[in-house]
Amino acid sequence: MRVLQLGKFYPPVRGGIETVIWELAEGLTQAGLRSDVLCSNQRPVSMHEWFPGGYEVVRAGSFGRLLSTSMAPAMVLELARLHERYDLVHIHMPDPMAALAVWMTRPAVPLVVHWHSDVIRQRRTMKLYEPLQHWLLQRADAIVTTSEPYARTSQPLQAWRHKVEVIPIGVSDHGHRHGHLAAKTAAIRHRFAGRRIIFSLGRMAYYKGYDVLIDAATQLPDDCVVVIGGDGELLQHYQQEVDRRGIESKVCLLGHVSDDDLPAYFDACDIYCMTSTVRAEAYGVAMVEAMAHGRPVVATDIEGSGVPWVNVDGCTGFNMPVGQPGALVQALKRLLGDAALRERLGQAARQRFLCEFNASLMTRRTAALYERLRVTQARKAKRPNAVPAAERDRPA
Repeated sequence: MRVLQLGKFYPPVRGGIETVIWELAEGLTQAGLRSDVLCSNQRPVSMHEWFPGGYEVVRAGSFGRLLSTSMAPAMVLELARLHERYDLVHIHMPDPMAALAVWMTRPAVPLVVHWHSDVIRQRRTMKLYEPLQHWLLQRADAIVTTSEPYARTSQPLQAWRHKVEVIPIGVSDHGHRHGHLAAKTAAIRHRFAGRRIIFSLGRMAYYKGYDVLIDAATQLPDDCVVVIGGDGELLQHYQQEVDRRGIESKVCLLGHVSDDDLPAYFDACDIYCMTSTVRAEAYGVAMVEAMAHGRPVVATDIEGSGVPWVNVDGCTGFNMPVGQPGALVQALKRLLGDAALRERLGQAARQRFLCEFNASLMTRRTAALYERLRVTQARKAKRPNAVPAAERDRPA
């Protein structure tokens, strides 16, 4: 079987959705299901790359972003050129440009919609986008969500619950196979003078709640440091806030962290912290990476999100009320003051990663879904007067 995955970007561009697409492309191809990728480039030109894993990545030329959407009309042309090579198309949402490409191209193969998050912020533009989103969900042969809580509370999915399958996001166990991990971990601890490290990672966007974490840092003991990795539109704003408060010794904003260095930051930290504030944070992939390293997690109890489902309160860490620095400080101080508790919760986090959130399990579940869709399509094709997939669910 040959699969084409559609997404906004692909590594080295880093993000939760990009991590999922990468894990699937690598894992599925290794399992014998060729999984190529079509995504947006960050430049106006289109590029074709062969990855060492044995699959192709096509980056369609883009003219920049508008309202978080990559303006890549070349994606439509590339999908029109490519789609007949594949037995299944797997589109990662939200991505209006990829959805438009599917609508205009109408691939006559099973379509999997991977629903990573609802569109939360762009309420006005949703009026324009909603008909396309509705068509895509109607056309989909299966809809993948990353947690049961999100499937249950996502309003756009309620009419299509019979198509929904929950496949939790899994990540590879890279840190425990990283040859230079110990040396890099030691270097990070030396950089921060042996202080206890609270680490957080994410794009500097409005919903990550880093203002709350920076506020909390002012109330933490002097023998710990908050280290935040990631770049984005609010990085300069947060750095200015740290400088204004004079807390450069307590908060370190790293900016972009390379994939080679990232495992060492997870390994060096004592606690992983995620302070996201709204359901745009649907899962928390970086949180899972921390759990893979056996680190306890302090996260936020976002209603309707998968975050408090991934991080089990009192078992793998603590889930604090959204946007409350005081409650966050209490949880962090409790962990900082109890090494045995950190160890116990960290071991439970590692075990939950192994049982639920590893990449191989996500790959197997996804491959099983593909196979069921393939069998269903084969049965339909044998029926007289069968309607091709491209003709089904056309908008009235």
